[in-house]
Amino acid sequence: MAPIQWLMELESQRNGYVALLEETGSLSAAAYRLAKAWCLVRPVSTRVPTRLEVEAAARRIAERTGWRGHVPNAAMLALDCEADGLLVL
Repeated sequence: MAPIQWLMELESQRNGYVALLEETGSLSAAAYRLAKAWCLVRPVSTRVPTRLEVEAAARRIAERTGWRGHVPNAAMLALDCEADGLLVL
């Protein structure tokens, strides 16, 4: 599925963000996946999200899911992503 289609589907599904969290298993991995999709649909696309993009994605997921836990800052999210083998700028 193309990134734009995936993003549209994620937004249109009632529990899309909850499903993303469940599928990825962690807030950092879910945020990475969302941030990467955002990067791919830009007019000048990139394949690797920045720390700030991952943090923005984590906050979006938290907002959409009613996340009650602490949302880590950009540096902590990047460390979590890198520990999972996900490259973050």
